[in-house]
Amino acid sequence: MSQKSVSALIILLMITVCTPLLAQDSDPQDTQSPKEPQPTFQLSRESSSALDELDIEEEDIEAWEPKIESGTIEVSFAFGFIDFNKVLWEHDQIIYKYTTDATYWGDVKIKGESAFNPVLRLGYNLTDWISIEGIGGLAITEYNSTITNRRGRENKPGAPIIDNPPMGEFDAELRSLLTIQASVNAVLYPLSLFDDGSGKLHPFVTGGVGKMWYEMNSNYFDGASGANDINFGGGLRILVDKNISVRFEVIAHMNEIEFTPTDNFTTRDEGTIVVPLNEYPRNPDGSVDEKVVTKFSSQSLTLLNWSIGVQGSF
Repeated sequence: MSQKSVSALIILLMITVCTPLLAQDSDPQDTQSPKEPQPTFQLSRESSSALDELDIEEEDIEAWEPKIESGTIEVSFAFGFIDFNKVLWEHDQIIYKYTTDATYWGDVKIKGESAFNPVLRLGYNLTDWISIEGIGGLAITEYNSTITNRRGRENKPGAPIIDNPPMGEFDAELRSLLTIQASVNAVLYPLSLFDDGSGKLHPFVTGGVGKMWYEMNSNYFDGASGANDINFGGGLRILVDKNISVRFEVIAHMNEIEFTPTDNFTTRDEGTIVVPLNEYPRNPDGSVDEKVVTKFSSQSLTLLNWSIGVQGSF
């Protein structure tokens, strides 16, 4: 066999053996693709820090320590009562009734009653033991008058004086009383002064100066009259949470009021008859002097005031 024939036989043998192998490697039915790498997940360090900070904030809220904080603004609104069951004004032998036929006079006293008293306070904590407050209040009630040592006479020249004339149903005044209070007070918290002031219960003492205006719907007075007011007292503040407190307070007001007499006691017949505000002091011989009242004496008052309210801290 020639060399060319041997070479051709070897090539044919190689083709016969290798063709199935090549066909297996390139089989179109084989659609398997290389395996893709599996995804991996990593925790974000930033997300973990945010969660940690949130946990810390929650722990801070839960760990609030109740105490009076310095540098905070305090606003409170309270309801209470102020006791006007005192003699607010009195004058001896002054007119109390006028009719077409006669004039009547006597010793007149005016007393008030317990009054509903809403109060608004705006303050600032200078330190954790002392604060300054501006206070405004309003009180509405009624008053009544008592008349003793009554006398009267007919509206005729030389008419005799009658002692103890009958008391009519509408002779004594029963009308409204309105007062407005304004003051600047200091509030002292002793627990914060002698200790760190922690805790929910905080007793306090307070005192201040201001003004109180009295307005009575009376025939005797010309508009509202004001009096310098000194107040002092104490109470208890309960810290409910960081921003809300409940406040109990008892205050004593001390002032001296002098009312201004009106020009005329009353008018009748559509203003055609003007009745002056007269007094009738008695002389030793039993006669009386008739003269116009131009001034009232002052009256010293001590008024007890208590209240309960809600106080906010900001």
